[in-house]
Amino acid sequence: MKLSPEQAKTLRAALRKRPPRELKAAFALIRAESDRTLLAAIAPTKKRAKPAGDPLVRALEKTLKPIIAPAQEKADLLVEHIAKKHRKKLAIAPKGLTDAVRQLRGKFSDAQIQSGAQSLMAQLRDLYGERESVK
Repeated sequence: MKLSPEQAKTLRAALRKRPPRELKAAFALIRAESDRTLLAAIAPTKKRAKPAGDPLVRALEKTLKPIIAPAQEKADLLVEHIAKKHRKKLAIAPKGLTDAVRQLRGKFSDAQIQSGAQSLMAQLRDLYGERESVK
């Protein structure tokens, strides 16, 4: 059996820089195994699903979604509001909501953080109720 020029070109492109010893081993493996097994072996690995994440962070993102701002600004607003609400000075400079939750958990419970986000949204709704669309 003779290879066509296209088949020879494909083989050269795929196996050009392999030494003869590796090529012989590869050809023996190809003869011994089924197509399905070989295709499964060279298929890309499936990506793992991301972990679900922190439920409080997801709840805060949902609560603060009407605020049109980057996550860092939302986190700053939340920290400032909780500090005023509880009359505490918080030396927290979060980089995002996840970081804010991580730092706030040291001083407050999850329920307090969630209620702080809800009261922030209520305050913004009272201040900008008719002019801005804040739910």
